[in-house]
Formats: sequence, C-alpha cells, structure tokens
Amino acid sequence: MKTRAAVLRKGGTPWEITELELDPPKANEVLIRMEAAGLCHSDEHIRASYIPVCGKCRYCSTGRQNLCDQGLNAAIGCLPDKTFRFHQNGEDFGGMCVVGSFAEYAVLSEFSCVKIEDYVPMELAALVSCGVTTGFCSAIYAGDVRVGDTAVIFGTGGVGMNAVQGAAYAGAKYVFAIDPNEWKLERATEFGATHTFSDPVKAKEVLTDLTRGQLADKVICTVGEMDNEVVKAAVDMTGKAGTIVITGVGYYDMVLPGGILIGYHRRLQGSLFGGANPLYDIPMILSLWHEGRIKLDELITKRYTLDEINEGYQDLMDGKNIRGVIVHQH
Repeated sequence: MKTRAAVLRKGGTPWEITELELDPPKANEVLIRMEAAGLCHSDEHIRASYIPVCGKCRYCSTGRQNLCDQGLNAAIGCLPDKTFRFHQNGEDFGGMCVVGSFAEYAVLSEFSCVKIEDYVPMELAALVSCGVTTGFCSAIYAGDVRVGDTAVIFGTGGVGMNAVQGAAYAGAKYVFAIDPNEWKLERATEFGATHTFSDPVKAKEVLTDLTRGQLADKVICTVGEMDNEVVKAAVDMTGKAGTIVITGVGYYDMVLPGGILIGYHRRLQGSLFGGANPLYDIPMILSLWHEGRIKLDELITKRYTLDEINEGYQDLMDGKNIRGVIVHQH
C-alpha cells in the first residue's frame, strides 16, 4: 500500500510531504493507522521517544523497559529484523524510534505497541507516548522526588511541564520552574509549580532563603538545547546528596569539575524516557488523567495538519507551544 508521510532526506532541510510505499506486516508486526502525533524536540534534533519493549531482554525482565535492547535502532528506524517497511523508488526510509508517526499509516513491531482504553482520545495518547511520560517519570522515577522534597525544573516545554506536574504529584513541598519564556512560566503554575523564574540566579537566591541554605533535593534538566551553563546552574542549585537529572537531549560535551559533585555527594543521573516502563506507565498516566489527578488536555497549545508540520516545528522552536499535535486527516 501507499501512505502520505513527512520525511527528512538530510539534516538541515525542511520536512517534505511525500508518498511512500509501505510493506505489509510480517509475523509479530502490526499495521497502524495513525490518528495523532506530538511534535517533539527529539525529531528536531535529528533534523539539525517511544522506546520498543521486547519484554525478554535483561533490561525488560528486570523492570527497566526504557533500556530495552530493541531500542538500538531507534535513530535508524529499521525493525528488529534489520529491514525497513517504508520505501520510495528503491530507497529505504526509517521511522523515528521505530515508529514513524508522521506517516498516515505505518507497520510496527509488536514491541512498539501499547494497548490503551477506548475512552482515551488519540491526541492525548500521542502526548503520553512520548513527552508526558518522559517528563512525569523524570520526576517520579529518575529523580525519585519524595514527599516534602524541594524540586527544581529547568525548562517548561512539553517534557519539562510534565516534570513540574510529576514533582507536584509526588508530593514535593516546593517546585521551582525556570524558563526564559514568561508565557510558559505562567502556565507552569497551573501544572503545580510553586515558584517560577526566568533567571536561575534569582531562583537560587529565593531557593537559598526558602530552604535555609539547604538548596534543592532534586534538579531536573529538560531544556531543548542542553549546554554546560544549564548543567552548572543545575548543580549549583543542588544541595548535599541531591540528584541532578539530565533529560534534555542533543548535548554530549558535558564538562564538570569533579569536586562540585564529590564535595556535596551529589548524583548526576541520566534519564532515558524518564526511567519509565512503557507497558505499565503509559496506561497508568492515562488513568491518572481519567481520574482527574493530572492535566493532559491543557498541554495541547495548537493542532496542525500533516502539511503544516514545518509551521508546527517553527512554533516549537519559537517557544509558542507547550505541545503541538499533528492530527492526521484520513
């Protein structure tokens, strides 16, 4: 069969809407009709994250599905048998995270599918399959935020806003949100932030006073473009035996003096999908929304058609959206 899709042929170019050939599913694969897809910064990094879950490898079998061995081809987009399902004129096309949700139809491995309840709107399910779960679980799992903790979140986009929400849900006494975008900071209070700042220097002054010099227990970095300045500011706001969670992607040249970690017994924690177990945590988070305990609808700032994908990503880069969503028109 054929399907319309947004593709990238090389880095630094706009998304192109084209028609691809789609192979039929093989054994243990599923033909999917896409209804909605979130616009995530991870795709933008590929241009300039749902992880497959096999349930059998060492990591899945020990409750760490976010580290599943089948995730090794997430950036390439081939299926577990090392072959592709999207083609055009003899050229293979990979699906981001072995999904390819910017196509109207896709063939997925069963490892990439999670059953959800019929009452869940597809637009919300699209959010929870990526940014919501990553942010929420960066707080409750990777960050291990506890009741009474002081938590600081750098960045309040589609991931960071849910780290705010996760920290508040976990019972943090204070939740600091830091972002240069004033509009996002205003929204952060709706998701559980107790204090908001555009400047980390001012944030630390208030944090120091509020905690009597103890600083934060957990600091979570979810900014779209990570750099040393963000990491240093995060470490500087972390108290003794505190944890700094690095969830933001696209940054691999971190340089930190060992003493600023060792002297305070601080912990630097990398975060892939927030440490979530997708088969459990995606339905769990959706159930929390269904019961009115967390917000999801309020995360969607604007909806786009597939043909408007470049506009959607420009809005993301311009800081206009908490989360934009592609709604496929069948």
